Amino acid sequence: MNKKLRLLVAASLVLFALLSAVWTLLLPDHFADPHDGLLAIADAGGTARIAVLALSLSQLACIIAFAGVAAWLYPTSPKLATIGGTLTVLGGFGHAVFSGAEMARQVMAVDPDVNASVAGQLQSFPPLMPFMMVGLIGTVLGLVLLGIAHLRSGAAPRWTGPVLLAFVVVEFVGSNFTQWATYLSGLLLLGACAGLVVGLLHETRPMPTRGDRVPSNVTVG
Repeated sequence: MNKKLRLLVAASLVLFALLSAVWTLLLPDHFADPHDGLLAIADAGGTARIAVLALSLSQLACIIAFAGVAAWLYPTSPKLATIGGTLTVLGGFGHAVFSGAEMARQVMAVDPDVNASVAGQLQSFPPLMPFMMVGLIGTVLGLVLLGIAHLRSGAAPRWTGPVLLAFVVVEFVGSNFTQWATYLSGLLLLGACAGLVVGLLHETRPMPTRGDRVPSNVTVG
């Protein structure tokens, strides 16, 4: 991977981490009652619009960032990097589709009383469900595999892989038990992305382990 691509991936990681923090903090809570959800969006005003825009842009940054991370880690763990990168990209795409649904809810929030029934239909809209599942499963499994790939690579900083794995656990498990997990997961994501940026911009690239060497007739750019 040449220097320009490394800079692009590093910039995308920074944007992904920052935009994720923005939308996580500002996006209004979801409610089982669609009418309550629309009221929450209406009450949030401009911050809700900023949140959904940050959500959409963060997924574009996510796709670029982790496709690049997968390419960077490929020489050390070809299978883990390929599968993990593919799943994370699919997860970003699934979340991008979800952000489109959130934008639709923003429009409906102009008149919650009239649009509550339509918002309810959107929440259970069958074509949307597969994308939401891909967004969740792809992101979780993809980041876990990339975290393991980073651990195996021995790339500096060595704590990056464990922090990325800790983010997945806290964000997707811990957030079901306490609201504080959301803030902790945000810090972990910032730390993991910072570690990846440092590694990417370091002159020495991860070296293949004996069991995972890329065949000599394959060139990895």
